[in-house]
Amino acid sequence: MVWFTNGLTMRPMDSLNIRAKAAQGTALLLAFITGNIADHSWPVGAKLPTERELERRFGISRNTLRKGLKALEAQGRIRREVGRGSFVAGPSAATEGVAPEDLAGRIKGASPTEVMEVRLMLEPLAAELAATRATTADLAQMEECLLQAALATRLPDFERWDGRLHLTIVGAAKNGLLIDLYGAINEVRNQAEWAKLKARSVTPERRQTYERQHRDIVAALKDRDGEQAKAILRQHLLMVRSNLLGGE
Repeated sequence: MVWFTNGLTMRPMDSLNIRAKAAQGTALLLAFITGNIADHSWPVGAKLPTERELERRFGISRNTLRKGLKALEAQGRIRREVGRGSFVAGPSAATEGVAPEDLAGRIKGASPTEVMEVRLMLEPLAAELAATRATTADLAQMEECLLQAALATRLPDFERWDGRLHLTIVGAAKNGLLIDLYGAINEVRNQAEWAKLKARSVTPERRQTYERQHRDIVAALKDRDGEQAKAILRQHLLMVRSNLLGGE
């Protein structure tokens, strides 16, 4: 089979490659935007880069870009204003019910021990769900987090991409209540006490182990192996808890 476009011969494989490139560009675009929103690099009300900038950065067409932005708008992550651009949406637009920020305020006094206990309850089950529910875009986000964490030369940068990976895994479970609960817990992890614990506990050797575990988790998710993803993530969190809290 051969197709003709504008006088040029286009084979089916060429079309497949074009679609694959567009899908990859869209996945990276979504990872870029949702990641910056999740870790508060872009606060509520922040203006996104222009469509022209995003097109150039991710190598996608205007039509493909707008489809991606429309999906984010439907999720309540951004709002688009004709003639002005796109902006980070407030929590009331992103969720129905209790906003993660409000919930985080109520559990602000939670201790690191309590937070790790709840993470151990929630995250392995989220990974099991994500194994069957993660989209191509979710998996691309996870791969980007792995890459950026590996490239990070400073611990705060590594921690930022570490946190973004865990947020992406939970988000891939596609359960709004679970996402809200984890979002609140993640807010608590951003407190100064956590930064001090991390600075003391994350040695170069431990970081290498965490990165290996992260890669294994993502590999299990890509294989759609929920049991394996759940088991590795639980093992990872047990190690993190031991390193942070001295085996509490």
